[in-house]
Amino acid sequence: IAIACICVICAGFFFFAQDNKEDEKNLTEIEKVIVKDLKNNYPKTPREVVKFYNRIVKCYYGDEPTEKQLNDLVDQMMCLMDDDLVLVNPRDAYYNLVVKDIAQYKDQKKQLVSTDVCDSNDVKYITDEKDGEKDELAYVNASYFMNTDGKFAYTYQQFVLRQDEDGLWKILTFYQIEGEE
Repeated sequence: IAIACICVICAGFFFFAQDNKEDEKNLTEIEKVIVKDLKNNYPKTPREVVKFYNRIVKCYYGDEPTEKQLNDLVDQMMCLMDDDLVLVNPRDAYYNLVVKDIAQYKDQKKQLVSTDVCDSNDVKYITDEKDGEKDELAYVNASYFMNTDGKFAYTYQQFVLRQDEDGLWKILTFYQIEGEE
């Protein structure tokens, strides 16, 4: 009887796990990004944070999210931002900026074809000390392959991430840089 119970429990667990995998396979990329639990499964490295940032950006510009989905995507993006970045980009203002930027992409017939993030060993880690306070910073480079009305080009950004008091890497700022030849 004990062996039969164990077999039933194992079989139930197996089928439950398979159902969850099937459900996840049926989700769109937008839905996968939205359902990611960043509170309990936050990216571990600065590189992973930027990779997830890029997934959100691709959902903004590559897909056509509904208004609810766009709100959810913005909420996910806000989770990746450092408190100082959130201060200068309050949620509603950031949402309006994203809506405006998406419309501009469509008007200019821009398409984000692909994104890439530097290798793990290319991430630069620095300790910044000011007024007796230490900040752990990481610099991560990313590239974006764009199609603008049939003309292809790369753009490059450098992200500066700061480790918060919980040890999570958050995006402090980012800016466009010159790419490598």
